[in-house]
Amino acid sequence: MVDSRLPTLLLIWLGAILALAVARAWRRTPGVGLVLAYVLNLWLIHWIAPAIYVLPWYQGFDQRIVEAGLEQSTYGVIAFAFGSLVLTPFLLNFGILPRARACAIDRRLPLAFVGIGAASYALLSLGVGAIPSATAIVSTGQQLVVVGLALCCWLAWRNRAKGQLTLWLVVTALLPFITILTRGFIGYGAVAALTVLIFISGFVRPRALVVVAAMIVGYVGLSVFVTYMRDRGEIRDTVWGGQPMQARLSQLEKTIADFEWFDISKREHLAQVDGRLNQSFLAGLAVSRLSDSGGYVHGDTFWDAMIAIVPRALWPEKPTEAGSGNMVSEYTGLKFVAGTSVGIGHVMEFYVNFGTLGVIFGFLAMGLLVTALDTASAERLVLNDLHGFVLWFLPGISLLQVGGSLVEATASAVASLVVAFLANKYLDRLQGKSVGLRQASIGSALVRSSS
Repeated sequence: MVDSRLPTLLLIWLGAILALAVARAWRRTPGVGLVLAYVLNLWLIHWIAPAIYVLPWYQGFDQRIVEAGLEQSTYGVIAFAFGSLVLTPFLLNFGILPRARACAIDRRLPLAFVGIGAASYALLSLGVGAIPSATAIVSTGQQLVVVGLALCCWLAWRNRAKGQLTLWLVVTALLPFITILTRGFIGYGAVAALTVLIFISGFVRPRALVVVAAMIVGYVGLSVFVTYMRDRGEIRDTVWGGQPMQARLSQLEKTIADFEWFDISKREHLAQVDGRLNQSFLAGLAVSRLSDSGGYVHGDTFWDAMIAIVPRALWPEKPTEAGSGNMVSEYTGLKFVAGTSVGIGHVMEFYVNFGTLGVIFGFLAMGLLVTALDTASAERLVLNDLHGFVLWFLPGISLLQVGGSLVEATASAVASLVVAFLANKYLDRLQGKSVGLRQASIGSALVRSSS
């Protein structure tokens, strides 16, 4: 029998998101989708799987454990909404963010960002990990693909070029398939595509069209997920086994040919969602374990997240490593197959430090930080300052890793600032050379014509 707490928590969760969305729309709060992307990523791993437990024909993990984790994420999303709607506007009134400046739009930058991001993606397989801090920089550089695609869509919409907008939307939709073919993972590409689509939803009209499109994308996304999970072993055998691209494409074609639409009555589909997207279960195990033992870490992982800011090139013996390590096993008691990577997630990490208070204050801070980055990015986009936009938007993308650790978030955010700065400087230099060559060419032509 379904416990009455579960549907109540699920409704409160949705109410918090709805209140956040309505309040931001009513106030006409400037944004580029970072706030919405954060809560939707949190929703994907903390709400969807618990929601299937209200179905009378499905029972997976211990529902009491799932509810305990869902309860903590509910506190978290409410705190995030409060931090976004109340704390951020209050603090921004004091002028803590640098002022944006109007610029002449450089239409070449979006495609240049896509190119740099694609090059960074390719470089990761060339041994850059042997160079201290290089992996963090190059890995973060991949996210410039997201920045570039978002700006390409924005420019196409601004120019009323529906054909170009459609083209960039198709490229965005292909991102999950690209990461499947090249790395055997769907998550990286799916989150990147979702970030771009959420960015686009902020300026596309009418709103009713956006809502309908979101529902369609959501259902198709679930269908792609369950189909991928069914054939994941065979796909990874071809990719991780180093087979040629033709073999990988053949396997992907076979998977697509046998595509399965998500069926809520099919237990296999529900189990796939529950097994891979139920971060509430993992958080609930930590709640159950620590509420009995009291073994909270009292800020240790927060300190690790601060240490992660220091580049390894400056501190070769730095004790922190990217990823969640064995933290999930330590705090939940679960044992995972060797080589399996399981992210601790923001909810669990905030909880293992200070319990429910850690979740509340942690998400208050996240709401403040993500909204500030969202606001600053939007202000620069309105004024056509694309260089400034990438300096704020790229670190914001780093914070969207809600299923990862705070070490990953802080290290990626700092690396994002470095990447954005270097990309801006590099593109400015190229632009300067291009202008110089054009001026020299014009001067030479004038000399020839006068002689």
